Amino acid sequence: MLQLNRYRVYIKYCFQGILLIFLATVADAQVGNVIYVHDPSIIKVDGDYYIFSTGYGYGIPMRRSGNLYDWQWGGSVFNAIPAWAKQAVPGVNSLWAPDISYRDSTFYLYYSVSTFGSNRSCIGLATNTTLNPDDPDYAWVDQGEVICSNYWNNWNAIDPNLVEDDSGRVWLAFGSFWSGIKMRQLDPETMKPDSANTRLYSLARRPSNNAIEAPFIIRKYGYYYLFASIDYCCNGSESTYKVIVGRSSEVTGPYVDRSGNEMLNGGGTLLLSSTNRWRGPGHNSVLLDSTGDWIVYHAYDAQNNGRPTLHIRSLNWTEDQWPTVGDWVQLETEPVTMNPTDFTLFPNYPNPFNLSTRIGYELPRPVQVNISIYDIRGRLVTNLVNERMDAGYHTVVWEGNSVSSGVYFYRLTAGEFTSIRKMILVK
Repeated sequence: MLQLNRYRVYIKYCFQGILLIFLATVADAQVGNVIYVHDPSIIKVDGDYYIFSTGYGYGIPMRRSGNLYDWQWGGSVFNAIPAWAKQAVPGVNSLWAPDISYRDSTFYLYYSVSTFGSNRSCIGLATNTTLNPDDPDYAWVDQGEVICSNYWNNWNAIDPNLVEDDSGRVWLAFGSFWSGIKMRQLDPETMKPDSANTRLYSLARRPSNNAIEAPFIIRKYGYYYLFASIDYCCNGSESTYKVIVGRSSEVTGPYVDRSGNEMLNGGGTLLLSSTNRWRGPGHNSVLLDSTGDWIVYHAYDAQNNGRPTLHIRSLNWTEDQWPTVGDWVQLETEPVTMNPTDFTLFPNYPNPFNLSTRIGYELPRPVQVNISIYDIRGRLVTNLVNERMDAGYHTVVWEGNSVSSGVYFYRLTAGEFTSIRKMILVK
């Protein structure tokens, strides 16, 4: 049973084979597979919760939970970047900021294709009829390009969010930096831009520095609420991300903050900002659930090398119908066992990196582990790990000081399991 606990509670759980006891404040609310979660989008299906997030490599990771609290790895949407995406955006090496929704018996996953700092970008779409990987009908089908921007545009086609208005029309909000948050009406048959309405609507911008992105729109209390992230992400503990909100009686705006300032003129009521430990909270989604309303976002852990970490907190409402952020999810249950169910090698973070990078992996049982680094010619550079390790989540840091810039590969061998990923060192 979920509860909002305003006080400290003791949480016991098994982590990396050792029984630990933590005084769990709200800073330690979610457990399980909750790090390296960036730009989370959430949906609830048949009592289970699913989160999709940015992939630090080719895919789009999926995580699953039965209680919003204990999260487990659920696989990846893609095994490779779609061919159309690599052709449309040269140099793309990962897929960003997905948005998951359900409509007419189909799950729609919009995703971003871009490279950092560029507006040569595209939004793609993949569909599925189920989110349960054990279902025989489980299969992601890539529907290709939805909308693209290029160097000559003053907007950026990333950070998609699907919105359905009171009339049943469907819209796609998106945008990052440049001239801010945009919106296009979609054809309900193709779920791609409607040829009958080609207008590009502007919803929000920051005239001072253009640092606004990651729109997410919900309908509640007769309003459309636009959440957006301002300032700068993706710099670990130095990130300055914040979440703001405004509302409108029309899905296309104008959106105003609690003081009446338009978001097109730089307005926005502050909802989330950094704490001593959790830096740069942002790129949120919102879940309107029978258990309450929840805001889901990532924040960088200053006590753990700035790793992006999943956060889920209650979304409360004032008497004049403005959102406020409440407490983290807690459980009214006994200790949680955190042993993973599968072997997993995670993308390193950060990637590309300059001085050092962290490699995470999960082991479902005690096993002999080897992690080795190879250069692009397949030559062994170093062995990072070569020992028997307990079940649980583990990390290891590689300092690339003694090698030159370039592409490297890291390989995990754990018993009969082997997995290889690519990383880029830039000096």
